[in-house]
Amino acid sequence: MAHDNNGDPLPPPLVLIAAADVSFRLFLEYTVKGKGLVVSGVSDGETLVKRVEELVPDLLLLESRLRGFEAQTLCACLRKNHRTRSTSIIAIAAEGDEASRKAILESGADQYLCRPFSPETLLESIGAIWPSSDRDYAVGNSILTFLDLELDVCTYRVRRNGRLIHLPPTEFRLLCHFIKNPYRVFSRDELQDAAWPRAVHLGPRTVDVHIGRLRAALNKAGGRDLIRTVWSVGYALSE
Repeated sequence: MAHDNNGDPLPPPLVLIAAADVSFRLFLEYTVKGKGLVVSGVSDGETLVKRVEELVPDLLLLESRLRGFEAQTLCACLRKNHRTRSTSIIAIAAEGDEASRKAILESGADQYLCRPFSPETLLESIGAIWPSSDRDYAVGNSILTFLDLELDVCTYRVRRNGRLIHLPPTEFRLLCHFIKNPYRVFSRDELQDAAWPRAVHLGPRTVDVHIGRLRAALNKAGGRDLIRTVWSVGYALSE
């Protein structure tokens, strides 16, 4: 069980599930509740927007086709809003809607699942957002540093020049991978393996989009650009 800085147990993450098909939504809710998470469900776009504003969920499971709104627009708005920019988003393609994958990922979703999928696949995707304590980077010294960057793998907090930086889970995992291996250049395939579960389908520019978000978040805190682009090869954390 996770604890805060005072040693008190943290409440379980809140998951908001948006799916028009009632039976499919109940399947998602049952699966997620089995992981010990708090769950709320909606079936249309208007209710979804209201619920997001009320609850500010830790994770949104979002069906790509939902009556009353566009998934890409919602993802982009959540990323721009300071209250919801750290909300993780797993987009779920309605059957026959795989073509929306690239647009949704580039608009702000962290992961993308295509129906049909098993409960194990869904749990693997969620597990990538909240890793268990036995993951390799959650043992030993919890504070990782590089120049003016400080990353705490236990509290999921990042600071630069003493300023707190809010990163969504995917960007956090990318930075964690970089900061453990400074100066090393990683290919896009290597970064995908480090920051996304195997079951997730990524578009050709998904890694680039998330690197861009990570770079922008770090640069807002001031200082030089620490993400180096090596053309035709990949990226590195470097001076």
